[in-house]
Amino acid sequence: MPKTKTFSKKPKPQPPPEPVLFDFDTFKQTLQPERYEKNTFIQNLFYRVQFPFEVDEVTKVIQLYRLGTVANGYRAGANTFPFIDIKGNVRAVQVKQFDEQNHTTGTDFLHSIIEKHHTRNNKPLPEWLEAYTKQDKRISCLFGEHLLSKYRSNPVALVEAPKTAVYGTLYFGLPETPESLIWLAVYNKSSFSFDKLKVLKGRFVYVFPDLSKDGNTFKEWETKAKEYESRLPGTRFIFSDLLEQLAPERDKSEGNDLADYLIKQDWRLFRKRNIQEQPPQPEPKKVTKVTKVTHQQNILFSHVTPLPKEEAFKTERIEHPINEQLQTWSNDIAELENTFQN
Repeated sequence: MPKTKTFSKKPKPQPPPEPVLFDFDTFKQTLQPERYEKNTFIQNLFYRVQFPFEVDEVTKVIQLYRLGTVANGYRAGANTFPFIDIKGNVRAVQVKQFDEQNHTTGTDFLHSIIEKHHTRNNKPLPEWLEAYTKQDKRISCLFGEHLLSKYRSNPVALVEAPKTAVYGTLYFGLPETPESLIWLAVYNKSSFSFDKLKVLKGRFVYVFPDLSKDGNTFKEWETKAKEYESRLPGTRFIFSDLLEQLAPERDKSEGNDLADYLIKQDWRLFRKRNIQEQPPQPEPKKVTKVTKVTHQQNILFSHVTPLPKEEAFKTERIEHPINEQLQTWSNDIAELENTFQN
């Protein structure tokens, strides 16, 4: 009797589970206006940094990123950095405590604080929190990702930590024109992943990795970006190695980032420069691969060819003027080197 051939069907790959979202009402409590007077990070920006910011500027950045405050408990006075996805859903709320120099002294997550409070007081967890804590990934979007749906054609400045993204916006300004940067953060070194970055499809992305020993973070992100570009048509990753070239080894081993150097500069200098008064830049060259911008070029990105207009965007992409803005603190390399040494 002839053998009957059997064919086993390959199991279909299962889609990843839908993320369990952070409770929105709990998140809204962090935004109560009276809490900001107790927020060390925010108060530092007003009174304690070397070049204090105007109330209006800080208020706009608070509203832009939905920064909030922990009012009670062992993290009282800490700042909250919500990770809100492109659809406006809150995925996670990072909690950071700062000293009077705005250096981080403690890191937590709001869901963890709530969970500890209920456990200590022998209270059952809220239903949403039980489901939320069971999922593997909680920080499953970029910090500031919600801005992508509002500013559909703007170039992106991508950094590691939410604090650095906030400083970037305070220094370079709000995204008030189609050429203005929107500053986003991945969360940490290992978060420079395709799943997170695929939301940047079709954008110019200026990448500022944190410093690291032997430049490991820079090299790792640059390698990943090359692979991501091949999977994200129309996306351009542009790296600056200014910090890598000029920072002393001590700063590299300590993992300093762009914010550590920005905060030593007067933010008003970044706003006074009139872009229209700048001399014309040389004709840009076509770029088809991940671009590394060297410090010899004063991180001028004028050699990057604008991407063509796409139907998904309302405004045609134009060359980004971050060159001129950054010149306010990098035009004189000797002065900048002094900043690194001090």
